[in-house]
Amino acid sequence: MTSASELSFGTLGIRGTTVRLLGGASELDTEKLVEALATAKRIPALRIEKRIERTEARAAALEELRGHLARLRDAVEGLRNPPGALGLERNLFEKKDVFLSTAGPLPASEILGVQATPRAQVQRFSLEVERIATAHKIRADAAASADQTLADAFNGGAPFSGSFTIGLAGGPTVTITVDGTTTLARLRDAIEAQSAVTGVRAALLSVGPGDVRLVLSARETGRAIALSAAGGDEVLERLGLLAGGSVKHELVAARTARFSIDGQVLERPSNLVTDALPGVTLNLFRSAPGQTVDVSVEPATAGVRTAIREFVEAYNALHTFARKHQTVSDTGRIAPEAVLFGDRLLRGALDGVDRILNSRVEGLGAGAFDRLAAIGIRRAGTGELVLDEAALDRALAGDFEKLRELFEFRATTSSPELRVVARSNALADRSFTVAITDADDDGVPEAATIDGVAAVVEGRRIKGVAGTPYEGLELAWVGRGSQSIEVSFTQGLADRLFNLLDPLADAANGAIAKEKAALESDRSRLEQEIARIDERVERYRAQLYEKFAKLEQTLALTKTLLQQVEAQARAFEAKR
Repeated sequence: MTSASELSFGTLGIRGTTVRLLGGASELDTEKLVEALATAKRIPALRIEKRIERTEARAAALEELRGHLARLRDAVEGLRNPPGALGLERNLFEKKDVFLSTAGPLPASEILGVQATPRAQVQRFSLEVERIATAHKIRADAAASADQTLADAFNGGAPFSGSFTIGLAGGPTVTITVDGTTTLARLRDAIEAQSAVTGVRAALLSVGPGDVRLVLSARETGRAIALSAAGGDEVLERLGLLAGGSVKHELVAARTARFSIDGQVLERPSNLVTDALPGVTLNLFRSAPGQTVDVSVEPATAGVRTAIREFVEAYNALHTFARKHQTVSDTGRIAPEAVLFGDRLLRGALDGVDRILNSRVEGLGAGAFDRLAAIGIRRAGTGELVLDEAALDRALAGDFEKLRELFEFRATTSSPELRVVARSNALADRSFTVAITDADDDGVPEAATIDGVAAVVEGRRIKGVAGTPYEGLELAWVGRGSQSIEVSFTQGLADRLFNLLDPLADAANGAIAKEKAALESDRSRLEQEIARIDERVERYRAQLYEKFAKLEQTLALTKTLLQQVEAQARAFEAKR
């Protein structure tokens, strides 16, 4: 017995459900002969399997290439001045750090905190916190317990009833109705249930045995708790919240924050100030009259430095990958690991990247950083990039704007109503006039030209036409009426790199993803072809077994007849 699906008993063989004779009569190794013939028949499938192996190896190498290109693309994205509504937030050159210092007795961090968004300007100012904002807090007279009725606690047991309104000054109010049977706890619950509307919280404070007090607290600073009678008995006076129409027990006064910036006094209802300086949030922690804190909002150079380092490392990883796939032995044979040797996608990507990195940025002024070497990035003899950290640090510290120009796309327009929202590397004209025709003054152009070349108008979007110097340009206009607007721009290395790499590295619709999809389709087709070949081979094998079985039967019968003839001959000779 050879296997669960293949059995043999002498000259009888069973394969699956097929019974066949082995080479008993012919003394031939039928099994080996059939398999040899079937293997020869399957040689085309073996060739296809080799093609599938090469296809799978190429697909894996292409995915690795896509990963290297995506890493390089992601490294430069924050350096390119990304377009769109969220572009400013992703622009590393716009991110800000904040530094605080003071000569006073209190640490600056105990007085205030400052955060700056990318929209904040680089600036320095002095800030003094005269007072911080506080939330209003008042209390009622003391009661014996939370379960004591209001009549017992505040009116000598005599019944009463009435209502009052509660809220914050200038805000919405709610009417609360009580009577002498209402307990202090239930009054607390009634006020607290409306706190989301009124902005007033209610709590019970246990001062000591037999001394419980209702405490009302404003949820916002700088706004007083407003209480007034709404009908019935004077409930607020009986509870001891008011006396003569004024607050009876004030625990904390409602105060606004008062501070000064460079000597200019400002006042706000909250300690969290977001509207004093664009893009800057001030968080006032404590009062420190007479002590100034110096605030410096500076570019966040650490993020730029990290991105530039990652750009260099990502390029070097791509270069190493490409070199592996260009390896040729001393005898001129392509190395087995050079799966993408001569591949158009690899060659095109690397040539395109190198062309950009070896070029200069056009349109910059005298003394500008127009090449990578200006910030300490040079090529080694092997082709990799080498970063001079000291040179980069000097550029970040002393020539930040020049460094920005080297990497990012920068556009200026004669009207803030027109801005660039998309661009490509095909954009050839760096200075032009956009003529907008809006004869009906409705803010939607009927037509537009760019330096006299007709553009495509889609709503408020103006797009350059493919094949013109404005291919890939997209402008957004928010004005009204016909007008002409001057536009100029410079396109840095990071922007050009991103525009080159994104169509290649996109995981869903990029050129490499499409090539991999084609390889997958080819592999599927080849596997189907193998299945068809294997089906034909299996039929061929069955036919061979059937033919050899008939041969064995014929030989066995012939052998039996010969044996009978020989026996008769021997018997005949014996009689003689």
